[in-house]
Amino acid sequence: MSALSGDRPPLRLWHDASPRERRQWLTAYAFMSLQLIGLFVFILGPLLVSLYYTFTKWDLIAPAPKWTGLRNWLHFFGDARIGQVLGNTLWFILWATSSFLLLSLALAVLLHQRRRGTTLFRALFFIPYITSQVAVGLVWSWMFNTRSGPIPNFFRLFGIEIPNLLLDESYAMIAVALVATWQALGYGITIYLAGLQGIPGELYDASSVDGASGWQRFRFVTLPLLSPTVLFLTVTSFIAAFQLFDLVIILTGGATGVAPGGPGGSTRTIVLYLYEQTFLFSERISGLGYGATIGWMLAVLIFIVTMAQFRFARSTVFFLEESD
Repeated sequence: MSALSGDRPPLRLWHDASPRERRQWLTAYAFMSLQLIGLFVFILGPLLVSLYYTFTKWDLIAPAPKWTGLRNWLHFFGDARIGQVLGNTLWFILWATSSFLLLSLALAVLLHQRRRGTTLFRALFFIPYITSQVAVGLVWSWMFNTRSGPIPNFFRLFGIEIPNLLLDESYAMIAVALVATWQALGYGITIYLAGLQGIPGELYDASSVDGASGWQRFRFVTLPLLSPTVLFLTVTSFIAAFQLFDLVIILTGGATGVAPGGPGGSTRTIVLYLYEQTFLFSERISGLGYGATIGWMLAVLIFIVTMAQFRFARSTVFFLEESD
């Protein structure tokens, strides 16, 4: 009766358990042990060590870190470049994340139609996502090149001369966002298609019988039931955008002839700045300690943004309830 009513059995302590139950617990702990060891050794352990490093100064050459107290934290809140790199990161999010969410949704709706060739297009869109970011960055660096790149040559056909976008402070981050969106479209399309396939067709049939137009079916049926998928992609794309690093290194430092993060620091993201302060050690405060401080503050920022997204989702995300 308890199993049918959903009541849970009372919790039994170790000394009250039978030998059979103890063997079951030990077996369960044995299976969990490797995962727990990995959690402590590779995640919790490094987290605690990095937190300790935020109170030290170390150039990775000295025999041991030197305790400096709150010096790294105070320097972080007074570092004028933090605002610049966060602004660059937010500028990238504005262009890349918004275009990624909208374009991948539009393409997923089109590819969700049962037409000839949709399977091929799905595969073609997904190929860039599994391609190395180094290869993607090098190819797009050539495409933006004003001497031989196809993008400037295309505009020349109409008598329009455009600069190398990666060398222009006004357009460099937009160019990086364009490349990032192009590469991630296949991933977004795949996730959106999975969400679209989970929407019952009966709802579309019922709305058609009620006289709803195509836009009304999309507005009042597709979007509400696709909102959990939109939330997932929004959260994960924001986290990925805050961690932007590889594409900036390749696009702005691989084939452009300028230092990564250029021109003029217009594409220097928070993670790139963390890398520079940790390994280049070009300033008095630089080193592993200050890099760890930036990393912890970035983690706190991502946590706050993610919690705000989930809080906002309480009134905007809808779930389809299954009837008994």
